[in-house]
Amino acid sequence: MGERLNGTDALRMLQQAEHAYGAGRFAYTINLLHRLAAARDSLSGSDRASFEALRALLAERAGNWPEAVHRWLAVFGGVLPASGEDQPCDIGCDCDVRTVLDAPDAASGEMVCLCCPAHVLWRLVWQAACQGAIGEVLDAVPDLSGIRRTALVHALAVGALRALAEGDSVDPRHAVFAIAVWRLLLDEEDPLGFEDLVTARRGDPVSVRDWLAACDALAHRIRTALRSIDEREGLDVLDAWETVWDVEGYENSGEFVRGERAYLRMEECFAMCDGFAPGEDSPGCRCTVDTWQPLTPDTTPPCLGRLFGGRPDGGSPVTVDMAARQLAECGEHRTLLDAYTHRYGQPATWHAESDTHAGRTRHLGLALAVRAHEQFEKHEWQDALDDFTEAARLGFALDRSDQETVRKVALKAGQNGNGYQRATLVERTLWLESALVLAPDEATLAEELAATLVRRGTQALQRKDQHEGRARFRRALAVRPGDPVAQAALDTLELAEVAAVISGNRPGRQPGLQRVGELLHRRLRAGVSGGKLGEVHEWYRHRMTERIVEKALAGKKGEARRALRQREEVDPSSEEGRTRGDDDIARILRETAVRYLEELSGDFAEQVPLRLAAAASFARLTGAECEQQALETVLPFAAKLVDTGHPSDLIALQAGLLIAPGRCTEYDQLVALAYQRRALDRRENGDLSGAARDERTASALRLETGRQIALPIDSELFPGLFDRPVPQPDQDGQAYIQEIL
Repeated sequence: MGERLNGTDALRMLQQAEHAYGAGRFAYTINLLHRLAAARDSLSGSDRASFEALRALLAERAGNWPEAVHRWLAVFGGVLPASGEDQPCDIGCDCDVRTVLDAPDAASGEMVCLCCPAHVLWRLVWQAACQGAIGEVLDAVPDLSGIRRTALVHALAVGALRALAEGDSVDPRHAVFAIAVWRLLLDEEDPLGFEDLVTARRGDPVSVRDWLAACDALAHRIRTALRSIDEREGLDVLDAWETVWDVEGYENSGEFVRGERAYLRMEECFAMCDGFAPGEDSPGCRCTVDTWQPLTPDTTPPCLGRLFGGRPDGGSPVTVDMAARQLAECGEHRTLLDAYTHRYGQPATWHAESDTHAGRTRHLGLALAVRAHEQFEKHEWQDALDDFTEAARLGFALDRSDQETVRKVALKAGQNGNGYQRATLVERTLWLESALVLAPDEATLAEELAATLVRRGTQALQRKDQHEGRARFRRALAVRPGDPVAQAALDTLELAEVAAVISGNRPGRQPGLQRVGELLHRRLRAGVSGGKLGEVHEWYRHRMTERIVEKALAGKKGEARRALRQREEVDPSSEEGRTRGDDDIARILRETAVRYLEELSGDFAEQVPLRLAAAASFARLTGAECEQQALETVLPFAAKLVDTGHPSDLIALQAGLLIAPGRCTEYDQLVALAYQRRALDRRENGDLSGAARDERTASALRLETGRQIALPIDSELFPGLFDRPVPQPDQDGQAYIQEIL
């Protein structure tokens, strides 16, 4: 209970309270007003209004908005403004909504204009909006007609937009409030009942078509006003209030994503709350009609419009990331790219990993891709390809239509209006390489790039730069595997290199057999013949034959067979359909044995039996067949060995071949003669015992001593067999057949 005060004391205490409020002594002010409450009736009407105004200001400062509304209405005796429109006061005060928006808040300690209830309520709504409590203010205003609260908000929206348009500079708070509220007023769901307000003022309903047309026209006027403000302030589209207007309409009416928040009244739930279920009662929905939600993230239904204030720097509440998304998705790609390039440099300097660009690269990539299509239509080939390249680098995924455009752009890049190609091969290569990365499945690009690389490789060879030429041909084959022109050019180059190495005209390691085999395989099947090819082919066959023999002598039959197949497969002229197998390997082994006998090189006496034994193994010969093979191979050369003074070699050869005496008279006689010749040599050298053994062996082979044996050998070819005297055998010795076996 307050004190009992007379009128004079009560007035003095009220004056003390006003002075204390102005001095910022709010606790003392509350104490004085509490003591003065009982003596309120003793004050005059104007003094009682001052008493209620102080209590209203203190309620505002404490955030008790319903109490503030109640006390402010009491200041004017509960009289509400007639319409809430933006009009000067009836008592002649020049203030309007624009001055209300700039009025001091309750926390400042300054007294506010109390000229009329409309201005008071405007100021209260604005101050509450800055603290996220606009709903509590409007709910506390009596509104039997259902349009008074909408009229208050509409008046504030009109005044805020006018203040922005006519002011010297933009207050971000005013801009945010105007944009959010106008979006709510013009929203197609009409959450504030704006159509009802217009209908009540007209006294006549508006048709749906006329209402939509009027809303569109009003939205266009607001956009135009905001664009003029942006031009005046020198703002680009990334910070423009026009962009904020678009974002607000695109996201949700009355909803921003950062800054100070205030909730505006919604007439119904739009099925976005937790607990909402179509066709059923939704006890979990907190969006009851005409109910204002508290400002807590956990309890705020997403379907309520939200008003956010400016960024910490006082600018637009829309971030650059959000502006980029809005502009890209609404088709303003050129506007976005122009502004972003002016602010951050050319697209080549934008990096998806950078903190500056990370949140917006997807939208920038989309904008670049759209601009690339436009440049393609304008025949700006190189610019279109550059934009596609940068878009992909920023993470934009090109679809089939994009890739088709990339193909067309790359094929036409560098052409003038008449279709004449002005670009150099280097430029063409760069463009085609870039395009192929963007559209890897486009076979035409691969074919064109391969052809361009072949031309560059040919030019390099003309400059005697084989290294560059080879690199270009190989790159062409990597781009288009199996390209016949590139493969032929590379094969020709490598064939000449291989021929130079194997002929000794160029130092270097011997080429690998697999590489040479693949090279020959391609060239021979392409119908190439003559020149270096024949020389390389002959070298390859010789080396592969050596490998076949090597593997066969080592007992690696499987590897020998594989080497044979590799040797024969390179030559398409080989007998088609003929199965290559062990008989061919046996033939090769016999042929190498014959070459040893022809050349009498190295340790042929040891190598010939090894090759013939291996040949017999591959041919699966029996013992008698093995002897017959050895006999047929050696017999033509046995006389030569004796005639050329190599009797010991024939004897050693026979020791390895194990041809049994008596199988061939001619061969036995040649071997016997070889023993006799060696016996003579030994006697001349003083080796009498050795000579005696050789003579006994010759005797055992039924060589008649004292006369020349008639041999089926041409004396003109082998005269040495008939000129030397026949030695007398040792009558005491007996030849042992084992010596020749």
